[in-house]
Amino acid sequence: MNESLAAEVENCRFTPVRLRAGYDTGEVDDFLDDLCRRLRAGEPVAAFVAGARFTPVRMREGYDMGEVDRLLERVVAGAADATSTASPTVGPTVSPTAPAPAATPQEWINPVSEVTSPLARLFRRRRD
Repeated sequence: MNESLAAEVENCRFTPVRLRAGYDTGEVDDFLDDLCRRLRAGEPVAAFVAGARFTPVRMREGYDMGEVDRLLERVVAGAADATSTASPTVGPTVSPTAPAPAATPQEWINPVSEVTSPLARLFRRRRD
């Protein structure tokens, strides 16, 4: 089960944001690399994820905060399901500004349906 979680983390893609606050891409990428290593090694990850803190960035590319938070929530839930000794009191840290809406299992596979440039979003055009 942890191998499938690690593969999901490795293959995830987040919407890049510039005009609103997002998480620093380098910090998130480094954290996810370490998270994959821990998942593959069979280490508990709930406390590691709960302690994660990312620098919010604006006016330079960052990752959508809600998408990152939802991925981390799924990883902790999946890791807890995989081990019967998971602590129910430890959970992921979720940004208070980005509440996570209920997601269907299909959205879990690919949380980013379309990535568009900031100008395309302004003019509501899809990138080809």
